[in-house]
Amino acid sequence: MTENNLEEKPLRRSKKTVETAEDTGFSRTKTRQKQKLESQAEKTKQLARKLNYAIIGLIVAIILVFLFMRFVNF
Repeated sequence: MTENNLEEKPLRRSKKTVETAEDTGFSRTKTRQKQKLESQAEKTKQLARKLNYAIIGLIVAIILVFLFMRFVNF
C-alpha cells in the first residue's frame, strides 16, 4: 500500500530542504571576500619569502666582500 501511495503523489521538495544564502552563510559577496582575503594572505606569504631570500643574499655578499678584503689585503 505504501508503494502505491508513493507512486500516486508527485515528489516535491519541502520548504525546509531548500537552502538559502542566509542559512548557509555562503553568499557570493562573502565568498568573494573570503577568496580575496586568502589571496592577500598568499601574496603576503610569497612576498615575505622573497624578502627572506634577499636578506640572506645580502648577508652572504657582505661576508664574501669581508673575506675578500681580509685575505687579499685590499
